[in-house]
Amino acid sequence: MKSNYRISDWLFKPFQFIAGTKALILGVAVMLLLSILGYIGNTHFNGVIGMQYVPTSTPTPYIVHAVYQVIALFSMTVVFYITARIVSKSSVRLIDIAGTMALSQVPHILFALIGLIMAVHLDLGNINTMNITEMMDILKENMLMLTAVGIFSVLIIAWSITLKYNAYSISGNIKGVVGGISFTIALIISEVISKILIYIIVPHLY
Repeated sequence: MKSNYRISDWLFKPFQFIAGTKALILGVAVMLLLSILGYIGNTHFNGVIGMQYVPTSTPTPYIVHAVYQVIALFSMTVVFYITARIVSKSSVRLIDIAGTMALSQVPHILFALIGLIMAVHLDLGNINTMNITEMMDILKENMLMLTAVGIFSVLIIAWSITLKYNAYSISGNIKGVVGGISFTIALIISEVISKILIYIIVPHLY
């Protein structure tokens, strides 16, 4: 019972305590929050683990941010569910995969909060026409901030991937080398599918 109160378990293995319908409800709430914060801060969660701070000079309709989240959840749920059904010897429930994968997006809230800081939305202009010297000057002026955001981003992505692995491992009862390899393949495929769907759907939402 003591493990229930360990902070590390709640940070990296919350699915030991939260699964099924409860995880799905909380996960959908997280993704709804991401769509709202993404809209306010013009932070684009354009993929399962992808993210981009778009210049505030090019605002985006809310529907785009909402669709990002729908596509991410759809891609993760379908790919990880199929993978788990193929690899696992145990019974795998769709709602467990959907719920835990949705909840694994919690670390992205930190991306969204950083996105509320307008300074991180660097506007480099049109890369095809902008003077290289001017572009380098802008990057140099913001090097400290870019480095800090870069390091923080790596930590957030690592946390997010760890949560996704534990969501997949616990929901499908899949561990070891097989679990690691199948998870990596599923993550890559779900990211690619999300990018393709975004490429096809999002341009029609503007």
